[in-house]
Amino acid sequence: MNAFEGTVRLEGERVVLRPFSLDDAPGLIEVIRAGEDFLPPSFPGVLEAEPIAWFLREGVHKVQRYGLGVHLAVTGRDTGDLLGTIGLFKVNWEHLTSEVGYGMRPSARGRGYATEALALVSEWALRDCGLFRVELRAMVTNHASIRVAEKTGFVREGVARGAEREDGVNRDMIVFSRVATDTPLPGAQVGSPGAQVGSGVLGAPRPRSGVASDRLDAQDEEGRSG
Repeated sequence: MNAFEGTVRLEGERVVLRPFSLDDAPGLIEVIRAGEDFLPPSFPGVLEAEPIAWFLREGVHKVQRYGLGVHLAVTGRDTGDLLGTIGLFKVNWEHLTSEVGYGMRPSARGRGYATEALALVSEWALRDCGLFRVELRAMVTNHASIRVAEKTGFVREGVARGAEREDGVNRDMIVFSRVATDTPLPGAQVGSPGAQVGSGVLGAPRPRSGVASDRLDAQDEEGRSG
């Protein structure tokens, strides 16, 4: 069974994490038009109706169908407004590991939304999906992302020197992680009042192999929280 199959819906006190759909077209168009830079690399960056519609209908869900990861919209619980994105990528079912990446809209930063979203996703991955380790990497200069990792109970492991290339320069990344033996985060446990998950998402995904899935993983991986 693929733990990413079915509808994934994680609910917190202020945010809801859910799959993208065609209903998100206006929000995505607004983001692209405003030149906001939080979207993962695989998301559309040009205002073209057909590619955006295809992406929201099919493209954004490919990694989930193959068990290679998941892209979720971060939305306001009360308003339904698109606040950002979060997802798991580089999922390795042989070693039960994954990376997590997220990005928040400028108007939603500094308000605790990223912390809540990260807590929900990491607990879901470790407690419900069968993963043992979730890794987060943040650029050493991204103090906001570092604070989010620390507030969410991620353990700082060290610095990966020159691990991320940006603007032609290799940048250092701080490596954080949470593992399944860590103490669960209060209010972010699947099945608790603060977190709800849609049906059809329990169990560990079967590992996928072969050229097609490897190519999909390389093309559609989620962007890190740099």
